[in-house]
Amino acid sequence: MRIKSYKISNEDIDDIVCTAFEGGINYWCNKVTPVGKYLGEYASEQISRNGSLILHLIEPINGINEYELNKEKLIQGLTMYLENPYAPYEITCGDCIDTCNVDADVADMIIQYALFKEIVLG
Repeated sequence: MRIKSYKISNEDIDDIVCTAFEGGINYWCNKVTPVGKYLGEYASEQISRNGSLILHLIEPINGINEYELNKEKLIQGLTMYLENPYAPYEITCGDCIDTCNVDADVADMIIQYALFKEIVLG
């Protein structure tokens, strides 16, 4: 799969979502549940397999407590991060995404862009 001029693999998607769940979004999201059954062994594998997850917020945003994350939204969030001239880290290497540079803060930003289309927390 390509976004902009970058290749992104299912493993890249899994890595970004895993990083978000293991520390990036924990200050605003306290529970993640699959839509339907798990498509992989872990929740972080759901998105790359074209599934969806419901993220349950600690405090509502705009009166909403739950947001659905899917592959399309994640790709949108990643694209927004890549287009942000003030993004804290370069996460590309050549024409690929380098998930070694995606730390908890970057993963948080990607997920927030995916769900809210802007950074609203943190």
